[in-house]
Amino acid sequence: MNNLSLTVFTQLLRRDLLAFKREFGGKFFDTAFLFFTNVIVAAYLMAEEWVNPKYGPFILIGSIASFGLIEVVGKVGSMIADIDGERTISQILVFPIRPGMVFVYFGLFWAISSALLTVFLFPLGKVLMYTRFDLSTISYVRLIPMFIVANIFYGFFSLWITSLLKGVSSLSSIWMRAINPMWMFGAYFYSWEAAFALSPAIGYISLINPMVYIMEGMRAATLGQEGYLPFWICILMVMGFTILVGVHAVHRLKKRLDCV
Repeated sequence: MNNLSLTVFTQLLRRDLLAFKREFGGKFFDTAFLFFTNVIVAAYLMAEEWVNPKYGPFILIGSIASFGLIEVVGKVGSMIADIDGERTISQILVFPIRPGMVFVYFGLFWAISSALLTVFLFPLGKVLMYTRFDLSTISYVRLIPMFIVANIFYGFFSLWITSLLKGVSSLSSIWMRAINPMWMFGAYFYSWEAAFALSPAIGYISLINPMVYIMEGMRAATLGQEGYLPFWICILMVMGFTILVGVHAVHRLKKRLDCV
């Protein structure tokens, strides 16, 4: 990327981050409220009824790790609506920047906005759970890169889903066909070790789901390695999935918008 393309790229990011700053309060309130309900139910109500008390921190980290996936529908919806409607993206594509980098910019902006919304959930989780969430078990050397890689994956996964949909009419199927299966079978409610203990076949099949590596990697970084997939395998697999969906998304979107 030459100096002019880099300048355009950074200015686009700066423009959208400033716009995001203005709406951050409302978006964070929605995110925090959903997080609050998940943690309170898992850490207190379910723990009192029949679940192990350690399930609270388990779900707390899973909630933080998965919020980027929940936001995919909104990101995809806004871009699909633009492509099918006013096509303001076409105005960006005439800027002195390679078309592929325009789509990378979208994926990166979505990743940054997702990270900004969820990073503050860590201290909020500590407040909600107090002594039940032990900060001394966190390995920041592992948590920081895993958190960054996970949100970059969500950004480019959103871009990939956008490239697959034919139009706004297909938007309603995202949750049922993609988001919900990935979430339910992505080790949110259980560990991969538990799934493997139930059935090795289920355990091995679930390894094709990138959410398994995000959940296991985040929990290994915050709750300790024991009982979870090896951390470095998790982070490498998430990076691999990001490259796969990112490259395919850029290729499809360039063809769809006649950039090639």
